[in-house]
Amino acid sequence: MNSSRPVDEWVARLSLPDAEARAEALEAVGEALGSEDVGVRERTAQFLLKDLARPASTAHGLILSLLQADWWPPPARLAATAVQAITEALSRMDVADPSVGDAALVLGNVCRVDPTQLPALGAALDHARPAVRHAMARAASRAFDEKGVLLPKLIAHLDDPEERVSFAALESVGALAPAAPELAGAALLAQVRKTEGMRRYLALSSLRALLEHCRLNELTLPALGGLEPALLGALADSNPAVRVETVSLLGLTGPVSPAALTALGGLLKDANPAPAASAAVALLRLGAPPQEALALLERLLRSEGTPEAQGAALSALEAVEPALLVKARDMLKKVAHDVKGPVKEALRELLSEVG
Repeated sequence: MNSSRPVDEWVARLSLPDAEARAEALEAVGEALGSEDVGVRERTAQFLLKDLARPASTAHGLILSLLQADWWPPPARLAATAVQAITEALSRMDVADPSVGDAALVLGNVCRVDPTQLPALGAALDHARPAVRHAMARAASRAFDEKGVLLPKLIAHLDDPEERVSFAALESVGALAPAAPELAGAALLAQVRKTEGMRRYLALSSLRALLEHCRLNELTLPALGGLEPALLGALADSNPAVRVETVSLLGLTGPVSPAALTALGGLLKDANPAPAASAAVALLRLGAPPQEALALLERLLRSEGTPEAQGAALSALEAVEPALLVKARDMLKKVAHDVKGPVKEALRELLSEVG
């Protein structure tokens, strides 16, 4: 580090209007924050946090970027100070400020080393300033909240009037769902019912990840009343990614009604190959007569002039367990004998899983 100035002076120079002086200070402070000397690192962080909390500071963006990039691990003894300083800085920021993302990452790191700060994040989720709520909602997914302390507050903010906050809350509810499957599952299902576009897709993919987690760990699946009607409604979504997640969930949550089997059969004719292939796999998983589903998968795998169709079929097949692939073994062998290139290799890999 350039030793011509003490650390506090370099930190103060981050607010100078001269770009060259700021760049020099940024390099010096970054070097100090990443020093091998623990004492130097801690003193530098203290100066940065003090300036960050200062109402007249204009260096919040640079400071948050430094803390996000170079401050790891943050010492637990500075955790409360960091949460307070970052919250104060966020209260003066616009919700669209890119530095909100850096603030969220630092807050998440702080809570990973000191989980006792999780209640402070939860309290700040009710802050009047959207930038504070946004950062806290984003930080929650990185904070290793193993007991789901933040889940009730996050669920309450799924309907936050600021779209950035509500979307970040939804992402974090999905990330923390395994900590409280019943609570999170019900909240995610409610989002499937009443949202559309990316929000519905995120709710569906998070719900699928939760159910897969429960199955993998032999946990009781959450009780999701009204799941099938909600999924049948989502099958008509204009977004193909939503339809893929919907049919995948139907396959995971069987047995299903005759109406659901009929709807899945109709998806075999979807104009987009991804939902069609996923519907075929879901039907196989649910024990429906396999002929139509296998015929669709074979047609897609043989579409050598349409790589996206082949890719959709492979992606759907690669996502299932070997026991299910047994139902498709004869078809896969036949196609693997005829096709060439990467698809042949991918099919051989799949076949090696079932013997």
